[in-house]
Amino acid sequence: MKHLADLTNPKIAKLYAAVPGEEVNKFRAFCDAYPYRSIRYRGSEWPYLASSGAGAPLLMLSGALTHPDIGWNSISHFGEEYRLVVPAYPAVRTMDELCDGISAILQHEGIGRAHVMGGSYGGFVGQVFVRRFPAVTRSLILSHTSVPDPAGIQSTRRMLKALSLFPTGVLRALLGRMLGKLMPANASSPAMRLMFAQFREIMDFHLARRDFLGIFDRTLDFYGRAWTAEDLAGWGGKILLVMAADDPASPERVRAGFRILYPPAEWKLFRGGGHTTSVTNQAEYQGVMDDFLRAQG
Repeated sequence: MKHLADLTNPKIAKLYAAVPGEEVNKFRAFCDAYPYRSIRYRGSEWPYLASSGAGAPLLMLSGALTHPDIGWNSISHFGEEYRLVVPAYPAVRTMDELCDGISAILQHEGIGRAHVMGGSYGGFVGQVFVRRFPAVTRSLILSHTSVPDPAGIQSTRRMLKALSLFPTGVLRALLGRMLGKLMPANASSPAMRLMFAQFREIMDFHLARRDFLGIFDRTLDFYGRAWTAEDLAGWGGKILLVMAADDPASPERVRAGFRILYPPAEWKLFRGGGHTTSVTNQAEYQGVMDDFLRAQG
């Protein structure tokens, strides 16, 4: 797997034309510091990034675009202190398959237990992972994400089952429209310009038909799950929930669902920043998670 922003490709370079050169250079320095590693598991390649931080192992779960690079700022930050592992997602069709592959990466790295951090779609994965591998999960941080909705999934289920008949261009447009609603209207800052360019590069150049179908299938798998607060009764780990009041992915009804599923969890609710608080409020966002992780010892 290759990093993003290969500006020797004219078509890709065009996407980054509005991004300040200093911001691109910072990202390229990150790429040099974090070469991709890979294992082969159940017939698929499983790429991932890893750091050699001296702290406790930390599993950071990527978002729906499946590519870790778009979270490079957070990876750089947490990778300095923690032994970080950040998997990319191959085109598997279920959440259980995805979590099994992620567990195999941890085993390959010799990690028996790790703090688990997942934002947005990565929060879906984190909630499945802690239930599938509770002994591996030391603590759980979920940010800007959602909870299952098995009662309300039926109409979506019918629509997603038809996706296998759609051409790739329609799948790309559908995912782009869904994720585009989560992006802020103001993308004038250097960090946001870079993120938008990375978003377009992944969508247009890196995701194949099988990837789009895998993303949609795993999303349907997640939303159809029926969980209760008793699922983690015997686990014993701590949970931090980080949300934003104006995030369209986690409105009040979703936050109410989190309070039902995870009653002992600690909370941080941002006022502003929407779905991209990790970029728009970067220092405070990372600081909240640092404080939580350090409190775990």
